[in-house]
Amino acid sequence: MTGGNISENSRRIARNTVLLYFRMFLMLLVGLYTSRVVLNALGQDDFGIYGAVGGVVALFGILTGSLAGAISRFLAYELGKEEQRLKEVFSTTVLVQAVMALLVLVIAEGVGIWFLNTKLVIPDGRMGAANWVLQCSILMFVVNMLAVPYNAAIIAHEKMDAFAYIGIVEALLQLTVALIIRFSSSDRLVQYAVLMLVTAVAVRFLYSWYARRHFTECRFRLRRVDRTYVKQIASYAGWTFLGNGASVLNAQGINILMNLFFGVRVNAARDVSVKLEGHVSRFIFNITTAINPQITKSYASGNLPYMHELVCKGAKYSFFLFYFFAMPIILEAPALLELWLGQVPKYAVEFVRISLLSSLFIAIGNPFTTGIFATGDVKRYQIVASVTNVLAFPLAYIAFRLGGAPTAAYWMVVGTSVLVLVERVWMACRQIRMSFGLVFRELVWKALRVSVVALILPAALCFLQDPSVWRTVEVVVSGFVMTALSAFFLGTTSGERAVVVDAIKKKIK
Repeated sequence: MTGGNISENSRRIARNTVLLYFRMFLMLLVGLYTSRVVLNALGQDDFGIYGAVGGVVALFGILTGSLAGAISRFLAYELGKEEQRLKEVFSTTVLVQAVMALLVLVIAEGVGIWFLNTKLVIPDGRMGAANWVLQCSILMFVVNMLAVPYNAAIIAHEKMDAFAYIGIVEALLQLTVALIIRFSSSDRLVQYAVLMLVTAVAVRFLYSWYARRHFTECRFRLRRVDRTYVKQIASYAGWTFLGNGASVLNAQGINILMNLFFGVRVNAARDVSVKLEGHVSRFIFNITTAINPQITKSYASGNLPYMHELVCKGAKYSFFLFYFFAMPIILEAPALLELWLGQVPKYAVEFVRISLLSSLFIAIGNPFTTGIFATGDVKRYQIVASVTNVLAFPLAYIAFRLGGAPTAAYWMVVGTSVLVLVERVWMACRQIRMSFGLVFRELVWKALRVSVVALILPAALCFLQDPSVWRTVEVVVSGFVMTALSAFFLGTTSGERAVVVDAIKKKIK
């Protein structure tokens, strides 16, 4: 890959990241308001029911999440090769996803209905509404599965403007749903579940319409299905199944445990933390979404030095951006949650603080995972990381049985997240022949000094003053400013700083 191509790739990554951040900023504003409206409209019990029942359906992501990752990887890999067989790959992945969707539908209708009606703790008189939520959640899950090949094609082709615009439409549709149920006089939980299903169908149509219109390979033809790709995708997905299964079990399995031990109100608190964590994590997803296709394509073309650079930069910038938002939120969580929600469920503050800490370690490790997945050799990584990751679920169960608080589960996830991060870095360095010295210089050392320097002023303002509106404003603003300045001067190279300064100058002119 020539220097000119690398420069063009860098410009494309920068442009795609800007587009995704524009999308994310609008979605954040709309999403925060939407969550507040939905919580107040449904109440804590119904809000918790929606989270708990949705968690049962999300458990079936164990079957499908690995396939989604496989589809994205294979499409991006084909685009990085000189001789491409995109039509065969796409048609094969559509068929595989359709078969999996049918399998999920059958299993979820059987197991899901049984588990909801015999095991979950649902308030009296709300089981009928909970069954409506279950049916809508199953159909939403199937619809989202069928959209995966189209979404993966858009990402592989790096057409992030489509993601930006469709994402904004999705956020506005969700806001419309929230406003409708706010003024509804019927069963709001049932109405919310149905309208969210309608939104999912509309968004899935937009993604497939765009992909079919702009990419010639995005038209399913049964004759193009290649058994060779079925075997390759099945083998790749089979091993990534372990990693996705552990992640889903931690997230949704622990959610179900909380329902069984503590009831739907703790589910409501957890759902608040999941939504806020999700909003923050999407900022990091924007960087990895823009960089991941280039990591895979660089490996496919044999340009390992550029791949190493992308992996380290992706991890470093993921840390800076996550820390930028997470640090002020952790310090001022009580005031910010009250401002956001009005009524703050019990344990929500603790859940938010601990979950953001856990997600910080996950965000750093994602680019390293992409590097491992680019090689196609995921067996060793998935076995080691999955065994470590899945420990959080049984440890949480033991803690709850011994009388532990709901926060105990989150601390288990933090511990396993740290161990998995170490495993990701170590295995990535081995498989893509990347230097540990490069990782330490470009990631570890810079992340440590930026986080320490950025924390000093906001922490002082937080702990040396009594709670007040002015303290919250001071802590949040100083956290943003200090993180941005520390990242710019202590976390970037002179070349990276020059690129930022030139871009600002051009915008001013």
